[in-house]
Amino acid sequence: MKKRASDHSILLLFYMLSSTGLWAQDYVVTAKGDTIKGEVKLMSFGSNSTVKLTGSDKKKSTYTIFQVQSFAYKNEIYQPVKGPNGYTFMKLKKAGYLSLYAFQIPNQLTFDGLYLTKKDGTSMEVPNLSFKKMMTKFLSECDSVVNKIDKGRLTRRHLDAIVDEYNACIISKTIDYTKMISLQTEQAVKISAWDILEEKLKVKADFDGKVSALEMITEIKGKIKKDEKVPNFLTEGLTKILNPTELKIELENALKELN
Repeated sequence: MKKRASDHSILLLFYMLSSTGLWAQDYVVTAKGDTIKGEVKLMSFGSNSTVKLTGSDKKKSTYTIFQVQSFAYKNEIYQPVKGPNGYTFMKLKKAGYLSLYAFQIPNQLTFDGLYLTKKDGTSMEVPNLSFKKMMTKFLSECDSVVNKIDKGRLTRRHLDAIVDEYNACIISKTIDYTKMISLQTEQAVKISAWDILEEKLKVKADFDGKVSALEMITEIKGKIKKDEKVPNFLTEGLTKILNPTELKIELENALKELN
């Protein structure tokens, strides 16, 4: 009997929690960035969409599509997106630089339409006809994805994979670009010290070894630009030539940039 009473108590607690919405995950994120939890209902559709939120205090608020950044309903995220027929709430299926949404086709309640948006502002409804042609053009930044679509290895049935692979491609390109900029900045700092040494050496009166020293500096700068290791014989040879001159400090500053 005690076990049965205990079971009834658990069921009663489950019902109370469910009915009071304590387990609900619904919320609205307003245009101001405030997150408000409660029971969410999508009241209308299309560009006139509104969201009704009933808070834990039973207070009801209504938000238009332009007053909402996003909202969660039954563990799914909805966001206002400018689609084929203007702004409407779309269901977020995959997020990233390239995001995949589902939207309501006119005069339908279900979210059967599919829509792609990029962070650069471009967007496109996922086509049924001319899928290969339109998708390869839309995703042209990533050759690997384009090639798979063109060869039929990725089709409309593989939209999730297409979005994932495209976003991975963009991330890779971004990382590579960031590394390139960092390397170029580093090289510019290094070369700057060698430029100073070179210019001061050029205006200095001729002396034994000046021509050789200028040739060595040119070769060292070339190595830096190619991100290649500067061999010791170059720096040692240059040091022997310039150490006795008034360019010792400039030489030391330049050599420091190689360490």
